[in-house]
Amino acid sequence: MDEIGQKLRNARIKKGYTIDDLQQVTKIQKRYLIAIEEGQFDHLPGDFYVRAFIKQYCEAVDLDSNELLDEYKAEIPDSQPHEEVAQEDTTKKRAISESSNSFLSGLRNYVPQIIVGIVVIIIIGVIIFGMVNRSKSSSQVTIPKDTSSQTTSKSKSKSSSSTKKKSTAKKATTNGVSIKESATQGTYTIKNLPANKDTDVVVSADGGQAWISFTEGTSNMVWQQAISSGDKKSTSVPADTKTFSIHTGNIQYTKITVAGKSVDLGTTSNSSSIVRTLTFNIE
Repeated sequence: MDEIGQKLRNARIKKGYTIDDLQQVTKIQKRYLIAIEEGQFDHLPGDFYVRAFIKQYCEAVDLDSNELLDEYKAEIPDSQPHEEVAQEDTTKKRAISESSNSFLSGLRNYVPQIIVGIVVIIIIGVIIFGMVNRSKSSSQVTIPKDTSSQTTSKSKSKSSSSTKKKSTAKKATTNGVSIKESATQGTYTIKNLPANKDTDVVVSADGGQAWISFTEGTSNMVWQQAISSGDKKSTSVPADTKTFSIHTGNIQYTKITVAGKSVDLGTTSNSSSIVRTLTFNIE
């Protein structure tokens, strides 16, 4: 164990925290906290996160992070982030499952319209068949008036009108979503989400890499990974969820949208902490 790791460990013990306690406070994985205390910085996801995680560790145990980082700057790797493309298999499976469930859910919504359309076509076919047979049995040839085009036109008109109304209603619902930061920094209140529907949350990186973890409720961590600039990660939050949180290792490069609405994360200066936990409460 090197000097900086020993100093952090002593501060944690003095604070009365176990490694598990510190994991809950910082949202940093237990194995990374142990690696920091052992001085095994190569076990962390990247050199950039060595400084970020040490800074957050210091804040949790009441140490001056700037003073500590300056004192041991020769031992700490360069903070330049490295691009990471690797992604866990479980994350890929979850994304595929979410996409498949979304498609099937959307298809089920159109089942009633499909059934109605089939019934209308059958009725029109029966009417035309009856009119043709009647004209054949009549001594006077009568050309039946073809109403199929009118019926189809009316059906299309009604369908188009219905689609426009649904589209307008959907747009109004999306535009009505309200996301505001409360008096407590990093805590947001979400209002006017569509009832009984899962909420799509998209986290992306712009201008640099960001280490992200996503938690539903108060302790159910769904996923965590490094997101490269230009990439994004979508998550479907269940309708019965009342709160979720997003922990970012680099707030400057993090972008978040909830139900299609962009979240204003404010601005940060170079002296501000780049590690943030953002909590979203759904009303």
